Parts: sequence; structure tokens; C-alpha cells
Amino acid sequence: MTISTLTRTKQYNGNNSTTVFAYDFNIQADSELEVYLGTPVGAPTSWTKKTLTTHYTVSGAGVAGGGNVTFGSAPPTGTGNVFIRRVTAKTQASDYVENDPFTAATLENNLDKLTQIQQDMQEEIDRCFKLGSIVPDAGVTEASSVVADRKDKLFAFDSSGDFSVTSEIGTVKGNWAASTAYVLRDIVKDTDNNNIYICTTAHTSSGSVPISTNTDVAKWSLLVDAASATTSAAAAATSATAAASSATAAASSSTTATAKAVLTASDATDTAADLVLTNADVVSAEAAKVAAEGATGALAFKFTFDNSTTMADPGTGELRLNNGTVASVTAIAFDAVSADTSNPDVSDYIASWDDGSNTAHEGYITIRKSGTPATYAVFSLTGAVTDSTGYLTAVVTHVDSNGSWTNGDTMYVSFARSGDKGAVGATGGVGVEMPDNTFRIQDNSDATKEIAFEASGISTGTTRTVTMPDSNVTLGTPLDNTVTGAKIALGSDAQGDIMYYNGTDYIRLGKGSASQQLRINSGATAPEWATITSGGPSLGSGDECVRTNSNQINQDITVPSGTNASSIGPVTVGSSYAVTVNGVYTVI
Repeated sequence: MTISTLTRTKQYNGNNSTTVFAYDFNIQADSELEVYLGTPVGAPTSWTKKTLTTHYTVSGAGVAGGGNVTFGSAPPTGTGNVFIRRVTAKTQASDYVENDPFTAATLENNLDKLTQIQQDMQEEIDRCFKLGSIVPDAGVTEASSVVADRKDKLFAFDSSGDFSVTSEIGTVKGNWAASTAYVLRDIVKDTDNNNIYICTTAHTSSGSVPISTNTDVAKWSLLVDAASATTSAAAAATSATAAASSATAAASSSTTATAKAVLTASDATDTAADLVLTNADVVSAEAAKVAAEGATGALAFKFTFDNSTTMADPGTGELRLNNGTVASVTAIAFDAVSADTSNPDVSDYIASWDDGSNTAHEGYITIRKSGTPATYAVFSLTGAVTDSTGYLTAVVTHVDSNGSWTNGDTMYVSFARSGDKGAVGATGGVGVEMPDNTFRIQDNSDATKEIAFEASGISTGTTRTVTMPDSNVTLGTPLDNTVTGAKIALGSDAQGDIMYYNGTDYIRLGKGSASQQLRINSGATAPEWATITSGGPSLGSGDECVRTNSNQINQDITVPSGTNASSIGPVTVGSSYAVTVNGVYTVI
């Protein structure tokens, strides 16, 4: 077959579902594919080589168009976190025997393999540092073969352009001075602000310091920003003073707060390995930078920003916000360990943030971006800190912020506790007004028992006053003889109405009409008004009174035992009615 493509790698996005990934170039054996998974999944910076058969299988070896890599478990969701490349074995597998057949297939396979090996090597060469395409005088391009000559030194090019190994990145010239001929890689100290610069263009100096405003500033490159380090140190000292003031203010509220910050010297330790110099002035500038970083570390713990908004374990030494918009954040997830040296466990400290008695505002959580103090966020701890074993979640309310973070940024987190609730003071005039959903009265022995007030039913612009009588009152139970008729309403009340209990509540019976009498209904459950039809009206008055009765009985009547009853006849009993006589009933 022909090798018509230079492609020897494939890269894919994992989605936690797909297990089969294609490759479209020729390999001669399954083992000639290497498969890697990258982390972090959002932007891989480290790669783990997976094992053939254990983690994946390969199909299509020997096929011109390639085949598939099939994972046993789907790679996690990520961007470019699945990487496949060909690594051709640097061996010759064909054994040519004299007078044996010399087939085209065998020859072509061997030529294909040589081409693939050449492509693999070219890809590695392309990733190497090398001189330009046209170099008439490359000079010396070899390092010494003596280990002692190379140990603890840097690759460099000397003044002749030849390759060399040196112990310094430049030549230290001491303090910058005017009218001095500086050449490439000369290192000087700016006496105005202690910054360290390296010369990038040969020139004769003029003017004065600071170099940052000198006309030749473009001919220098800043190595050590001691000025910024000094500013950061001053800002850290100011923050320390402010923290001390907050503690004093809390104490004045009858609260004693004990601030605990357990730090080790390693939190304020940096090395000069990034910049190997022998000049004492450079070391002093680096020490100033270390001091500034140490001051910051003494007030805060270091974390790495994880841009996921899912409230779960963010990873070693990391933290997450539950919203991509800082002003909308209501919760923060902290890993149990910080990103400081050796990843110390700070979970007990974070868990103690909500231990105060001021539950509406336990304190302020301040987050600053390392190296950029102007990028910050301040949150009020307004809820509980939940320890989920391995990470903790704090309920917060945004207070103030500026700037934003990107995934992987270094952040410093500090906490300033608010004062506990003070003792109840003397009663004064109208104090601070607050919303009805904030003001609560708690039982003095059980904080879960509360009284809440609701003012939504009051007319706009109106103040209602609750006045206590000069006596002890239990809400819900009126005092004796304190309820008047004006306080009772049963609907459309009218003169002559009667109130009675229906078994559930008190209800209204409207007044009856003239000549009606009050009686109990047939079910004996409630009073009712009725017109009595069993007797006629009385005639006359005084001793001359004559009583009349109807000539028909239209209701059920029982004459009790031991009593006498009479009617003037003739009298009939209406249909469906009965007269039951247990005593004496006489019809005259």
C-alpha cells in the first residue's frame, strides 16, 4: 500500500458516553498505537498513558484506512482529553533468505514501515529546539561531555553566538548609571525602586532612574518587580491592621473573638530557583517579594479556582462558586485542604466560621487573585457551613467584587468574623427598623421556637400600633369580661339576632317575624323560629279571657304521664300526625 498521509495522531473530546474512537492512518500492529487521557478535562496539562487490553483494544492493524480504538469505560467529558498516536516499532521483521521469493507485498510493507518510522522521527524532530533553516556559521553546537562542567548550569549562547553552558543568565553590573555602555544580557538594579532589569538592546545609557520612565526603557526587560512586591507588602500590612481593628470592634460589642490562623513557615517560603543570580541586590529584591507573599499568606489560605459551578468536591486545594456571575453567587465550595505547601487540612477552621451567635451575618469571606489584588470578591457568610467530608460548602451573600477569575487562577481566601450578639441593652426610642421576615423573637431556652410578625395586611403608608394592657396576657385567650358585643361579628348582624353553637363554631340565627316562637328543630340539633298553629289566639282580657284552639291537630303531640290536657271539640288529627296520651287528654 502507499503512505499518502502525514497524519499519525488523533485527538477527541470525551463525553462520558462514547467508547469507540477512530484513527485514519495505517499501523502494522495493535501495539503501535499509544492512547492517552488528559487532565484536567477542560484544558489538559498532564497525560496518562493507558494500557492495551487493560483499558482499550485496537482494530484495523494492517488496514490502509486505519481502524478503531475501543475503551472498556467511556472517557470523561472534556475538551481534547483523548489522544491517540502511532509509534512504529524500530525493528526489521523480514528475514530475506537467498533464492526465496522476493514478493512486492513484503517489500512494500517494509518500505511502508520505514516511511512510518521516518514520519514518527520527523514529528519528534519538529518538537525540538533547533537553529534556523539557513545558518552559515552555526559555531559550536555541542555541550561538554564532562558532567561537572554541565551540572546545575543553564544552556546559553556566548558573545560569539556559540552554544555554551553557563551558571548565570546574564552579567551583573550593579546599580544602573548614566553614560554607561550596556550590552546584551547586562543586569542592573534600579536604585529608585529596587527593580531588577536585563539589557535587551546594547546602548549607552542617559537620563535618570526610574528606568520605567527613562527614554531607554524599551531596551530593558524587567526581571524582578520589587516595586510591586513592596506595594503588596504594604497592602498586606494595611489588611492586617484592618483585621485587628475589626477584632477590636467585635470586642466592644461584649464579644471576645479569638482569631486562629495556623500557618507554617513554608506558607511564606519561596525559592530563587526561578532566577539564579549571584548579585546580592537581586537576592534582596527577591527577599522583598517573598516577604510580601509571606504577609499575604499570613492572613489568608491559598486555593486554586475551579470554574465549575457544581457544588461538589472541587479537587485538591481548589474552590468553586455556584454561579459564573460573581454578583449572583450564593454558595462557595472549598476543598478540605488548601493549595499551600504540602496541602494542609484547613477543614476544621472553615467549619468553625459559622460557630458565632450572629447567624444573620457570621462574618466576611474575602477572595483575592494572586498577583492582582484589584481582582477580588467579598461575601457575607449568611448561612451554615456544611462539611461534606472532603469539601465544605458555605452559604453566602455577595457584598462587593471587581474583576473575574479564569480556571486555574491562584486565589487567597481570608475570613473576618463578625461580633457575637451582645447583651440586651436598655429600652430606648424607636430603633433600627427591619423587615418582618428578618425580625424574630426566640424562646430563651430553645432557639427553634420563634415568633414571626407579618405586616403585609397593613395599608400602604400606615403604621399600626400593638398596645399591651396593664396586665399579663396569654395570646389567644381573652381576659374575663373583656369581650364586648362590638368585638363580635357573625356576618350581617341585625337587631334581634341570636348566636348559637352548631358543634363547630358560633353562628347567627336571624330574628323571627311577629307571633313566631323559638323552638328546637325536629332533629333536636339547632333552634329555629316557627309559627304555632295548634291553638288560636286568646280573646278578651283579664278574668274574661277566652282561649281558642284549632279544630285540627297538625303536629305530633305527646301528653306526658301525670299531666292533664284538653281541647274544645270537635277536633280531628291531621294526616301523618299522632297524639300520644300517657296522662289524661279530654276533648270537651
